[in-house]
Amino acid sequence: MLLFIVWPTLNAFWLSFHRENLLGTSREWVGLANYAEMLKDPAFWRSVGATFVFAAIVAPVQLVLGLVAALMVARPFPGVGLFRTLFFLTTAVPTAVAAVAWGWFLHPVGGTLNRALEATGLSRQPWLTSPELALPALAVLTAWAGVGFTAILLTAGLQQIPEELYEAARIDGAGSWTQFWRITLPLLSPTLFLVALLILLSSLTAFGQIHLLTRGGPMESTTVWIYRVYQDAFFNFRFYYASAQAVALFLVLLLLAALQFRFFGRRVHYG
Repeated sequence: MLLFIVWPTLNAFWLSFHRENLLGTSREWVGLANYAEMLKDPAFWRSVGATFVFAAIVAPVQLVLGLVAALMVARPFPGVGLFRTLFFLTTAVPTAVAAVAWGWFLHPVGGTLNRALEATGLSRQPWLTSPELALPALAVLTAWAGVGFTAILLTAGLQQIPEELYEAARIDGAGSWTQFWRITLPLLSPTLFLVALLILLSSLTAFGQIHLLTRGGPMESTTVWIYRVYQDAFFNFRFYYASAQAVALFLVLLLLAALQFRFFGRRVHYG
């Protein structure tokens, strides 16, 4: 942990206050100059905007689909094992494999989705090569890949709710919708809160699928914050500037987590 997390984090903070040449032989203290440059950089702000648009799509889609999947498989019924396997299968698929599969599925010429559109009389769409469609397509892919993990956590939360509460509600004449709003949702709120936080933080740092499918394009439409850090560090060799952006992202993630606990934690029922 010290070698792979603590030391790189402290080194990024230290490097963000310096500048050095490409060979790393000359380094000077510049204080907050890297952060000032970052705040004036239009490319940085475009990546910030793309990041939050990406997260705004991923978080609700993944949470709702995960909740629906969890509700479907939480109670025993014939064939529940098959449904659980299908929903949870996505957790066993590595990001690289999922990205390749979605790349073929969304291929602009021979992709399965475009073939289905043509079969219904609709025109093909440049899902990953259009600046307007690439980011939403990647967001849907990311949400799909996380549904299984979300469903696992929510299923565990649903199974902790006592069955006696539902039996008492049914005796009182409560329907399924009333049971969901008055029993399931309040008692599941701690798990929902945790899952929502995890989804938000993971969507703000999504990298693998973007690197494999679009590499930040087209026209930087999928260059999210973490990918901008990668490009500045390993393509532009501006490690000091990339470190400043990485530190800023780290602080934003901490702030968002604190705000979620501050404003949404009060609405959580812990029993």
